Amino acid sequence: MNILIANVRNLEAPELKVLAGELAKKHTVTVCSLEGPSRQKGNAFSYSGFPIKFKQVSNYMVNGSRIPAYKFQGTPADMISVMLGNIMRHRKPQIVICGISNGISLGTDVFCSSNIGMAMQAAFSNVPSVAVGVPMQIGGHSEAELLPAAQFIAKNVEKFAKAKLPTDTFLNVTIPIVKQYDDFQGVGISSMDNLTKMTRYLEKVDCKGNKYYWAQLVDRDSSAKTVVAPTAGMAYFKKNYIIMAPLTYNCTDMTHLAEMQKEVVK
Repeated sequence: MNILIANVRNLEAPELKVLAGELAKKHTVTVCSLEGPSRQKGNAFSYSGFPIKFKQVSNYMVNGSRIPAYKFQGTPADMISVMLGNIMRHRKPQIVICGISNGISLGTDVFCSSNIGMAMQAAFSNVPSVAVGVPMQIGGHSEAELLPAAQFIAKNVEKFAKAKLPTDTFLNVTIPIVKQYDDFQGVGISSMDNLTKMTRYLEKVDCKGNKYYWAQLVDRDSSAKTVVAPTAGMAYFKKNYIIMAPLTYNCTDMTHLAEMQKEVVK
């Protein structure tokens, strides 16, 4: 298969290298990544007046062979749009794998995740896509730690590409860090989890006496005033299950749409 791997860290990130290494054993792989900070940008775009710059890296090696590699300046959604609509328009991939992300999105944080944003943009372009994430670790994980996750994706990538999902749907795959592949306990299918993050703004004072605010992510359920029941997804994830959730970019509340149409006075 022809596969595009997209990452927001950089082309030399272990998350990208180990995934490309596993997928390139059986498939034709192209990789792309962003330069500079690009986390938590969701599906943001650069519109007119902001050039989207890229450079093809000619000496990018995976498993001892050169593979096409591109580095971008822009947003994650910019990169996917240019790769699918321009650079790869004559050799469109059968699937886009986004990740491996150093950080997971199981709740409403999917709306600000760059990794989810890339998978969503591929779905916009009618290309099957998968967002892959592992628990966040400061400084990132080593290739050895990421290898079981990459092996799972490589083992199942053809199934993902052939899955009969609606064109507005993509997969969010959350993988625990384990020592070896056999330590995975299985695969669980789940909805988005209710457990999520919220931003708390801490008031600070700089050296000149000016107030400013420092954003801090906290668990919603860490507040005594908030009681949030976890779904089966998080419970199984903590037991070394891989969690897969089909997500859609259609945010319409279909449950209440018909009711509202009846109630609105024309």
